[in-house]
Amino acid sequence: MKDTRDLLVNYVQNKFKSDREIVLAALNLRNDMLMRVDEKFRSDREIVLAAVKSFGLALKFADESLKANREIVLAAVKSDGKALMYAAEELKADRGIVLAAVKSDGYALALKTNQETFQSDREIVLAAVSSKNCYCNDNSLGTALGFADRKFNCDREIVLAAVNQSGYALKNWADEKFQTDTEIVVAAIKYISLDSIYGGHDEVDKKYWSNREIVLEAVKSVEGVLLYAEKFQSDREIVMAAVKHDWFALSYANKKFQADREIVLAAVKSDGNALEFADEKFFSDREIALTAVSSGDGAFDYIDEKFKSDREIILAAVKQTDYALRDASDELKADREVVLAAVKSFGCALDYASDELKADREIVLAAVKSFGWALGYASDELKADREIVLAAVKQSGYALEYASDELKADREIVLRAVKENGEAFRFASRELKADREVVLATVTSGVEETLDSVIGEYLKNEREIVLAATKSDCRAFRYASEQLKSDREILLAALKSFTPFKESSIFSNEVYSD
Repeated sequence: MKDTRDLLVNYVQNKFKSDREIVLAALNLRNDMLMRVDEKFRSDREIVLAAVKSFGLALKFADESLKANREIVLAAVKSDGKALMYAAEELKADRGIVLAAVKSDGYALALKTNQETFQSDREIVLAAVSSKNCYCNDNSLGTALGFADRKFNCDREIVLAAVNQSGYALKNWADEKFQTDTEIVVAAIKYISLDSIYGGHDEVDKKYWSNREIVLEAVKSVEGVLLYAEKFQSDREIVMAAVKHDWFALSYANKKFQADREIVLAAVKSDGNALEFADEKFFSDREIALTAVSSGDGAFDYIDEKFKSDREIILAAVKQTDYALRDASDELKADREVVLAAVKSFGCALDYASDELKADREIVLAAVKSFGWALGYASDELKADREIVLAAVKQSGYALEYASDELKADREIVLRAVKENGEAFRFASRELKADREVVLATVTSGVEETLDSVIGEYLKNEREIVLAATKSDCRAFRYASEQLKSDREILLAALKSFTPFKESSIFSNEVYSD
């Protein structure tokens, strides 16, 4: 998408920089578009307002008179709180604007506004620390609490809000009294763990892992705690609470609990995959095996072989994993109810059904509705069944590959297939590949590979095709001929279909520039 954006920016900047309609449509390409078009637009109220709604930091490039316009500045800071730095001085002291700015980005509290006033304003500070966006050069510094008046380090509501947004706030800014506040500490542990994808536990103060009350609460909502709270791996109450929330906790528990039937049953109820860490004696325990395969896709690998011919267990397992039918007994692979349950959950399970059931119309229809490609496992007779093939290509256009030659030449079926996935075009009959409606449906399917192969190779000079494609997907613009890239209507269509995304301004205080 970045390549497309850069190409569009280039055509706007070099060929249409004074075209108001084009410029208005192009403002969501980059936060510095106002700098790349005719200077007259920097004082155009409508255009600047549209620019700052797309990228708040675009306020930097607005005319000074508009930086003093309250409506425009308010729109800018709502889009990006850091835009406050570019507002006129009188608006930097406007409480309503500052409040909107810190709600958008808590970092706005640190900007050089009327700092002392706003950093002591409880409502503004609470909004700032509650903001989900708060840029800091060093994440370990924590949230906007670091920019607030120090009196708020003792305010429990503010500290809890800050810790919920960044667990590092507890260590760096909160008053010492909150170091033993269970709710606040658990919130901090939860944030740090998620922030570092489990590795964050290393950054949690080790003193918490020895506090039973904190650990007991933490294991109820935070995964991985038991690994670090080694002292409590032999504490039955804590282990039980842990496995109910985090099935993987069973792997950290003392071995005596891995052989404790009640704890193992609780763990596999949470997620059957926990069976992997249970004592092997439970692999042949029917209740535990049934519970495990009913709630986890990996449990099937550990149950005793005898259960692979147990109808109730297999019936439960096929609803959880696509390969359970593969390992089931031949008798169950020919059991209509079992196979139907399997293909409704995983259409690809049709591959493991008996040959007789691969020719069963109801079962195949259920399979392709779940997974269109399952058509490849159906009998030849059903690959020529129009209703079944139509259902298959609705789910996955690629299923057209497995249809009979006659149905690959069926216009309705091919249209359905290419609308679902333009790549299905290559499986259509020669006649339908030349059908204009089929081609249009293909290039508007949203699959870039299709844009390249269909437009790029054959139709880059076909204005109607290129226009339709760019209206649907701006990436089609890249494959048009040079002549059509300079076509105003086509460029405008591409700009309108462009999906904006926030650039590096999310991660940096600086306005984006190459």
